[in-house]
Amino acid sequence: MEYRSVTADDIAQTDGLEDWNVIDGPAIAAEFIATDYLAGADLARTFAGLAEQHQHHPDLELRYPGRVKVLLTTHDTGGLSNHDVEMALRFSAAARESDASAVVD
Repeated sequence: MEYRSVTADDIAQTDGLEDWNVIDGPAIAAEFIATDYLAGADLARTFAGLAEQHQHHPDLELRYPGRVKVLLTTHDTGGLSNHDVEMALRFSAAARESDASAVVD
């Protein structure tokens, strides 16, 4: 895949990224709350499967009682890229399908 850099403004203007925040690094981060710990583990596994399928691996953190934190950045470019945007959209869709809700700041 060819990477195209994106900015924080690009992220803010992209429909479907309301679950995500730009943080220093630069990176984008989101947190989802599943119905319980096992559902959170399933969601983290779903995210890992999507990451492997698309060869773009985020930092994932599973916390009690079912919180899954995700951090995306494109290491090859040292910043944010269109690949991060695409993965964030996939992750948000997967979270909705599994009845997890986003923690929005």
